Amino acid sequence: MRWPLIAAKTRDEINDALCAITRAMIRDVRGHPSDELLRRAMRGWAFVVPRPEPREMPADVRLALRWAAGTSRPLADLMDPAAMRSVLTALRFKQSGVVAAAETQRRKHKVLVNAVRYAVEQHRLPADPLAPIKWSVAETVDQVDPRVVANPSPAGSLLCAVSYIGGFRRARGRRLVGCSPGCTTPDFGAPKR
Repeated sequence: MRWPLIAAKTRDEINDALCAITRAMIRDVRGHPSDELLRRAMRGWAFVVPRPEPREMPADVRLALRWAAGTSRPLADLMDPAAMRSVLTALRFKQSGVVAAAETQRRKHKVLVNAVRYAVEQHRLPADPLAPIKWSVAETVDQVDPRVVANPSPAGSLLCAVSYIGGFRRARGRRLVGCSPGCTTPDFGAPKR
């Protein structure tokens, strides 16, 4: 519905979210194609507009999509709170199984909300299955990236360099100076007359 009106990056994000939602709706049965093939089939063929002709698809993609269509739970199953909660839980994780960033979780949830509202509008669902479910973004672990943290030597040099901002009489640098071990700060005594 929104595809023609949105930017390419947004289309890619919607495509990714729809893949996660679809994977959560697939029953665990025999004959599961590889995760890489299933993801490639959904991202490159199933969730693009206009949808390519089936005869243009490679045979393995066509078989993977046929398998997914046959093993997916019906849309009406989302009316069961347990089924909807399993979909919501799937949105918390990246493809690798790691908890996704809060913004990624919000974005995927927004796609699910819009898809459910569209299904209700099109009379594919009798009501909003998300309404009775309380859901919030999962907490993520904040870790400091060691590549962006200054080591002690450059940090000390930076702290010393701050002291040289502005002229001596205005004392701007002297007010900003911080001390670190081994820092040799300039003499801040009164000017000699």
